[in-house]
Amino acid sequence: MSYLLAINCGSSSIKGKLFRIPKSKSDPLEFQSALEVVNIGSKDDKVKIKITWEEGKGDNLTEEGKNGDDVDYESLIPFLLDHLTSSGNLQKEDIKYVTHRIVHGGIHTKGITVTKEHEEALEEMDKLSEFAPLHNHHAVVAVRSCLDALPHHTSLMVFDTLFHASLPEEVYTYALPPPDRELAMPLRKYGFHGLSYASIVQSMAEKLGKKVEDVNIVVAHLGSGASACCIKGGQSIDTTMGLTPLEGLIGGTRSGTIDPTAIFHLTANPAEGVDFKDYTVSKAEILLNKKSGLSALAGTTNFGTIISRLSPSNCSKEEHEKAVLAYNVYMDRLLNYISSYLFKLISTTAIEKIDGLVFSGGIGEKGSKLREDVLEKLKWLGAEVDKQKNDGKHTGKVTEITTGPSKLRGWVVETDEEGWSAKLARDEFDF
Repeated sequence: MSYLLAINCGSSSIKGKLFRIPKSKSDPLEFQSALEVVNIGSKDDKVKIKITWEEGKGDNLTEEGKNGDDVDYESLIPFLLDHLTSSGNLQKEDIKYVTHRIVHGGIHTKGITVTKEHEEALEEMDKLSEFAPLHNHHAVVAVRSCLDALPHHTSLMVFDTLFHASLPEEVYTYALPPPDRELAMPLRKYGFHGLSYASIVQSMAEKLGKKVEDVNIVVAHLGSGASACCIKGGQSIDTTMGLTPLEGLIGGTRSGTIDPTAIFHLTANPAEGVDFKDYTVSKAEILLNKKSGLSALAGTTNFGTIISRLSPSNCSKEEHEKAVLAYNVYMDRLLNYISSYLFKLISTTAIEKIDGLVFSGGIGEKGSKLREDVLEKLKWLGAEVDKQKNDGKHTGKVTEITTGPSKLRGWVVETDEEGWSAKLARDEFDF
């Protein structure tokens, strides 16, 4: 039997899904197990590994490893593969393909194949780490470690930027003069979370019984990294993230869009190099990507904690005041983008043809209060929240959270970046 492993590397976590490749091309990939590694790089927590198998496919596994700051991707991937193969009915040699989610693909319009004999593309991807230093480099390290651990497999790097290749020129263009040096790629908006958006469009098309090219939605992908996307005819026509994932919405530790000169007043020598694990980035990038956002406003990146502190009885006065401000700032920025994207859709198509507003990502899927507050602010578009559905447990990939008469429909959609990566690999290699 042959298997496909889809790996999704974050800055502090790894998610993955294992699929068995069927004998017939007409049959779907067979999901086997899900894996998750958290707390990578954490000073206070141990790395936790969790492997969950479909019934009868293998033995579920939950295990703690070393402290998070004592491990890196280069050592963790082989460790993870050992656990995956020891708990299931497969050998490492059975894993013939691995897909890797890469945040920044630059100007590439399709995925890139890499093998142990042909690793040239990894050098190019590492050069793009200049534009996604906290993401691309670690993903490249993960690809290299997979090639070492599984020397006979073929890897496919798939990019978050691919989905946004449809952005119009007037949307992706920055009002900047020509650069005074040679760059790895043009300075423009590229957009991210593309694998998530592609997965959501597919899920909505299936739910609505439509073709992908007929889906018109605004999506709020809200997690530790947050973005929104305006999707018309199944394609991205605008998105909040830009040249890097820093532009746009506030994240757990990201500032989102600010006055570009603010960083020069915030700290001395913002261009000074700072060691970040095995990579050097500027002080400005560390401050704006890792020290800002909800963490700076509320003292925590946990959105559930922020919600609980909105009640003054659950925390100190200072924690309550910080949480209220953080929530209000988050709502303000989110509504600014969502409203403009809905207007962009309405200006080119009737509201009856808009399929709705989608919430996804960890915060989007779990934040019932946030969803209700956002939709309440959109009453001017005829949005009517179904409180029971919104507050209830969501089963399946797609759940509607608005009433039948609601003119603007609201949805919660479980994204599947790993599943979409697997689909792209199957399309690429035709198995």
